[in-house]
Amino acid sequence: MGFIVMQALILYYSGTGRTALAAQFIKKGLESEDVVVTSINVHKAQLEDLQNKDIIIFGTPVHFGSPSMPLRRFLNNLPENALANTKRVSVFMTYLLWGAEPAMATVEEILEDKGATNIIPGLARRAGFLRSLLSVITGSTEDEEAWINFGKLIATS
Repeated sequence: MGFIVMQALILYYSGTGRTALAAQFIKKGLESEDVVVTSINVHKAQLEDLQNKDIIIFGTPVHFGSPSMPLRRFLNNLPENALANTKRVSVFMTYLLWGAEPAMATVEEILEDKGATNIIPGLARRAGFLRSLLSVITGSTEDEEAWINFGKLIATS
């Protein structure tokens, strides 16, 4: 009997590179659980990229309490049941000061409207310059580990 390989898509928008970096760490966590992962910037994504995926994870920075416009535009343009056959869907966000909770709620509501039924609770992490600088100075891997563990959690949920 063959081993069934799960297929995942990480679809993200990143303005400064912090969300793209989080996507890389999430991918690392998924791959550590033997999930085959494709990671695509929302500007290059097509509807076909979502097909035949067991897991789809959407990532965005938070802009003034809302998800980024590029990700919102992509999601709003999806057909009504575009996510109905996806086994697991989740969201991740990077933010500077505030607004992750309402932004997360907005994206999760859109995902439900597009047919997602198994939405795994998302993860939002502060991604400010001072926090990043402190991580470099102290050698902290706290953020990296949190994103990797988030990928593992989604793979095994």
